[in-house]
Amino acid sequence: MSEQARANLLVDPPSKAAAVADPKVAPDMSAKVGSSTTGALSNWLEVNRSLVDREISFNHTVCFSSEVDFSRVEEVRSAASAEGWRPSYTTFVAKAVALALREFPYANRRLVPRWLPFLRKRLQTFEHCDLTVACERDVPDCAVATFIDVIRDVDRMPLAEIHAWLSALARATPENNAQWRAFSGVIQKFPAWLAKILVTLPVFVPRLWSKYRGGSVLISSPAKYGVDSVVGAWASPLGVSFGLIKKRAVVVDGCVEARPTCNLMLNFDRRVMAGAQAARFFHRIVELLETVPFA
Repeated sequence: MSEQARANLLVDPPSKAAAVADPKVAPDMSAKVGSSTTGALSNWLEVNRSLVDREISFNHTVCFSSEVDFSRVEEVRSAASAEGWRPSYTTFVAKAVALALREFPYANRRLVPRWLPFLRKRLQTFEHCDLTVACERDVPDCAVATFIDVIRDVDRMPLAEIHAWLSALARATPENNAQWRAFSGVIQKFPAWLAKILVTLPVFVPRLWSKYRGGSVLISSPAKYGVDSVVGAWASPLGVSFGLIKKRAVVVDGCVEARPTCNLMLNFDRRVMAGAQAARFFHRIVELLETVPFA
């Protein structure tokens, strides 16, 4: 796979469905950002290329995968639907990941790179279970217009609040979303060389990372496009992705049953935690999704 093809796989498709809180609610594709000028489009492409080249690498990334039974999730969604609302699958994944982070704080860290070669790398530990969610936006003639937003203290939020936050993110515009306004504004108002520096600063400054990038985990999903799974690397040390939830053959007590399942993926930075520790963390996410004790 070419570098450009790999970059397209990592940055564009996974992010397009990540923030859609309900499969029935499509992103607001009428949200236009600025005019479709050659200069603005060039800036988007330059910044996207810079983010991929500087922040995303397979060198330290390991991926785990598990087929997760969503039968219990569907029961909770049906009960909520009877009350007039229906939480998205992303809502449950976000809650499960946040609770697992609280139980395994060693997963809630990232490695801060060096400004200069002679400086030491150091670990940044996050005190809160904040999650980053990727979201697509519509910029004319631009296929790389995505951004991330941060949902704070997800471990303490009820499902209804997580669902409402994700629904609002799916309809983000520069007027109602500060993160999208700031990110798109930097790209459109400054020359490409300066925009690339500004959007990369949080990588080197822990305070800015916490403000603009959140914690250690980024959540994405290409599920609404019918994709079963995605394997990639992310700027965040942990990437949690899930594919299409549909009925598949599952063996239960020696019998084959059709149950709603999805392929859940965890990409993690081996410099932050080893395989066994990551496996325990991932197993807990799967367990929480299959039992949903937080409903």
